[in-house]
Amino acid sequence: MRRIFLFTLLAACALLTPVAGAAASTGGTTPDPVPGESSGGAGYGTPLVTLPGKPQLVSQRLANKTINYNQHGALVIRINRSKGANAAVTLAIARSGAKTKTLSLGRLATNRTQTIQLPILAAGSYRLTLNVYGSSARETVRGGVLSLVVKPKSVPKPTPKPPTPSPPAPSSGVFPVRGAYTFGGAGARFGAGRTGHTHEGQDVVGDSGLPIVAPLAGEIRYVDYQASGAGRYIILRADNGWDMMFAHCQYASAAVKVGQRVKAGDRLCLLGSTGDATGPHLHFELWPHGWRDSPGTSPIDPLPQLKKWASN
Repeated sequence: MRRIFLFTLLAACALLTPVAGAAASTGGTTPDPVPGESSGGAGYGTPLVTLPGKPQLVSQRLANKTINYNQHGALVIRINRSKGANAAVTLAIARSGAKTKTLSLGRLATNRTQTIQLPILAAGSYRLTLNVYGSSARETVRGGVLSLVVKPKSVPKPTPKPPTPSPPAPSSGVFPVRGAYTFGGAGARFGAGRTGHTHEGQDVVGDSGLPIVAPLAGEIRYVDYQASGAGRYIILRADNGWDMMFAHCQYASAAVKVGQRVKAGDRLCLLGSTGDATGPHLHFELWPHGWRDSPGTSPIDPLPQLKKWASN
């Protein structure tokens, strides 16, 4: 009986005695992991390790820092990433006095240089900022600010009016009527009132059949007829650019044809009264920048020039 009690006591002590080495433990043994439950995460208190794969904006530049109105700009960038073939990118476009616009460029390929076409922008100065996103907010990379200038739309300069040519010297031309003449009364002057319009030339009154000659050298532009107005008329383009009109010529008296070159003093036609005329006279017009078939032109008072030619 005594022997049985001693054996029982020794067995109980064996259960209460710590296993060798267990005294250094912080309490209890670590159970073996159950198959399928291990997640590979770091334990509590373990230092954090940054996983590779954060995108890096290696380079960014504008193809041109200044562009013209209605022209696309271009942004050249390179994003490197050790893990992952692309990265989400946005572009902030800011202009003074205007609301900043943020454009999503989608997911762009990484580890290569690529060109991004910018939208059409209004004229002004812009600040462009790229943002590259990884798998979390901690992986966002903000690029430096790029400056872009968009020039305003160019407005074509108006074509200046050609200067009024200086009247030729008195010795450079001849009077258009060969024979006795007068300049008529007030109604024969440039600017005199007419039904529905004003007189655009100067009348030279003379006998029917007097020769009408070219005051200056040039080329014949028109030989034509207007029953209700000028009658038989000729248009001469002088070598200095002037157009001259000779109206109310006698029927079938034209001595020139279209395209013909004439010298000063060459006969053009004979003085008459065809068309709307009350008597024989030459209706003479002077157009410094082309006759009425050239838009925006107008005649000038030819009397001063006629007097110069008459004084030769």
